[in-house]
Amino acid sequence: MSEEKQQTFNAELQKEGSFTFVSLPFSPREAWGAQPRYRVAGTINEHPVRGTLGALGQDYFLRLSAAWLRGSGIQVGDTVIVKLSLETRQETI
Repeated sequence: MSEEKQQTFNAELQKEGSFTFVSLPFSPREAWGAQPRYRVAGTINEHPVRGTLGALGQDYFLRLSAAWLRGSGIQVGDTVIVKLSLETRQETI
């Protein structure tokens, strides 16, 4: 994970329907430049995480799988420390 453009923030794990996620308090486009998809890697409370950011309008989020949640012991409603960086292999616009 590249430390150069790492984003660190606190977030509350949220659930909407069957989706569990953390909302990003920043714009990936401003932090990492324009990308067709933002593939990220990092940690949530020191537990490794990887994924592709989702978007809803101008808001971005990282969806977390049920298996990841079971393995981490983190639950919906918990406030966590998130550290994310853009994965090095990306498609560019």
